Amino acid sequence: MTARSRSATSGHGEAPDAVANGSGAHSEQAPQPATAAAATPPAAAARTVTPDSTAPATNAGGTAAPAPEALAGTIAPRRAQFMIATRQQSGVATFSTDFVVQQLTNSPEIDVVKTVHPPRLFGFQSADIGQAPLSSLVLARMAPDKAKLLKTQAGARLVVERDAPLVYTLDPTPPHIPAVNPGVLVPLANGFSATFEVIGEAGPLAEAEIYVFGSVWPTQGVTDANGRVTLSIQGESPDTIRSILVKPRVDYWTFWLDRPQLVPDSVNRIGVKALGAYLRDFPGRQLMGWGQRAMGLDRVPSSYDGAGIKIAIIDSGAAQTHRNLHNVTHGKSIVGNDSMAWTVDTIGHGSHCAGIIAGGPVGASGGVRGFAPAAEIHVCRIFPGGRFSDLVSALDYCMENGIDVANMSLGGGDPSQIIEERIVRAKQMGLACIIAAGNSSGPVQFPASTPHCLAVAALGKWGEFPDDSYHSQQGLDGFQSRDGYFPAKFSCFGPEIDVCAPGVGIVSSLPSDGFGAWDGTSMATPHVTGLAALVLAHHPDFKGAFQNRDGRRVERLFQILKETSTPLQFGDPNRTGAGLPNAMRALGLEGGVVAAPVAADPSMDALRRLLGLAQAGAPSTVPSGALAPQSVNPMQNGAAPVARGPAQTTGMRPDPGTTDPSPAQIRDIMKQVGLL
Repeated sequence: MTARSRSATSGHGEAPDAVANGSGAHSEQAPQPATAAAATPPAAAARTVTPDSTAPATNAGGTAAPAPEALAGTIAPRRAQFMIATRQQSGVATFSTDFVVQQLTNSPEIDVVKTVHPPRLFGFQSADIGQAPLSSLVLARMAPDKAKLLKTQAGARLVVERDAPLVYTLDPTPPHIPAVNPGVLVPLANGFSATFEVIGEAGPLAEAEIYVFGSVWPTQGVTDANGRVTLSIQGESPDTIRSILVKPRVDYWTFWLDRPQLVPDSVNRIGVKALGAYLRDFPGRQLMGWGQRAMGLDRVPSSYDGAGIKIAIIDSGAAQTHRNLHNVTHGKSIVGNDSMAWTVDTIGHGSHCAGIIAGGPVGASGGVRGFAPAAEIHVCRIFPGGRFSDLVSALDYCMENGIDVANMSLGGGDPSQIIEERIVRAKQMGLACIIAAGNSSGPVQFPASTPHCLAVAALGKWGEFPDDSYHSQQGLDGFQSRDGYFPAKFSCFGPEIDVCAPGVGIVSSLPSDGFGAWDGTSMATPHVTGLAALVLAHHPDFKGAFQNRDGRRVERLFQILKETSTPLQFGDPNRTGAGLPNAMRALGLEGGVVAAPVAADPSMDALRRLLGLAQAGAPSTVPSGALAPQSVNPMQNGAAPVARGPAQTTGMRPDPGTTDPSPAQIRDIMKQVGLL
């Protein structure tokens, strides 16, 4: 209900009072609309009054002079969007959604945008029959003081919250810019202009972002088709420039240089390294990222691929055309009018997360393999432009579609009771929400701060990216393990942190079939989401006592991920939580020997797992030149990770008694699972 007519009234209008009084609560009778005679003249809202005006101005004849009209185009405060939901209180009559919409519609200066209805699941909305159903959500635009009045008058019967914008937790803040008053800023110099040219392996690079950091304000630009951009740098001289950052669009590492020697009114050339110059044979050969290796994915049999698990990526969409993302086939665009726009990722953030989670499958034509390439991926596109209300819709989609794990590399705004209730209900339905802690270098952001999710911080590892890249600036001073791990200085921290995961220099998929190395808790979170999918698909607990979709299932999953993590020697659990998740431990694989999975229901998936288990003894080697020159052996005496050479064999130790199944054995297996 976006289009409607509305009668104006004097004062604040009658709708908020009607919502709050007792008779309205029981009868839900809308107030009588104001008459035309009482309506405020349209011009009145556009008039201006001087601060010392106490009486109408008069002209020379003693008659009242008309108030001056506001100048055309004068900027006025815009209305904010609010989420409004009814609450059920014991002993108090509950407003119906229709009644709330009617009252808001009749109120002046309030625009009802739409109503978001809760998910409908098998005739009820929770695994616990008898639990109060979720309320519909009404979105309306109004002035903040109007919302405050509505909230005060409705009391506990309505939740009124600002529909805050969401941000994807990417691109850590550049070096701290001192807070200054621009009105008293004294330039250090007259300023100068400089042309920058970015050169890659094949010549000039277009669409590379350049940031020049001076004493106060940064200057930025984007290179043209010739790889050049001219920047006018105000209030600085070449000697006051502190650093320069170059961010190519795809397939190259970032470049960082302190105290650059810039030549004004000339071309300053910058050479950048291709990803393949540091990662041998990339992207022509499929490799595992250093993050996957650090968490032990390289030691897990390829038959452990997450089949049968549904993962939602609530983000900016996913580029299906990418060589690593052909298996991403489900989704919905929450924002906009085209529900299929989830396949268009203008930002690249969702595609990057999708590659970490499910890039592949094994043996693909190149790129990076994700944790769970056989999982069913659902993309919920809410960026750009996403708000809290869009997150509500995305969570509803997850509940309706039986999603097992939701990756939420996002955050923003104050804590929301409405979002919290949705996450709690999702958890009760067996949906595990894994959420990025945030990149503000401060307290854990909402919604990662809720105790009903798994909050993920970011860490990096020296030696996994070029020394002259921006990634090398992300180490937190004074914190480093003996194995080179460090907490990322941009990562949010606090007692809410559950685990940490690789989030610095993470290479993954980007639109146009490219790749990029990005930093952020956004990159750390999909590492944990991918491992969570493997645990749900292959850990025996979720074939037995915890197979029912409920809150116990989610809590057990979180417990396994935390209890099997490797503690890191940073001395501050507020930055690392339980530590770095470990795939081998989390899956119940001990000493490199594959534990037999619990028998599954007769299906083709059961046959695939049985055949994969029979072949699990074949050793695999990580190709030389993989993303991580060093890896982790987390099972060595339960100690902290230890270094291992890049070309060392890292596959599972073969079981001497295990051989490939014969055709007769295959037929027997097919009979056992009902396929013959």
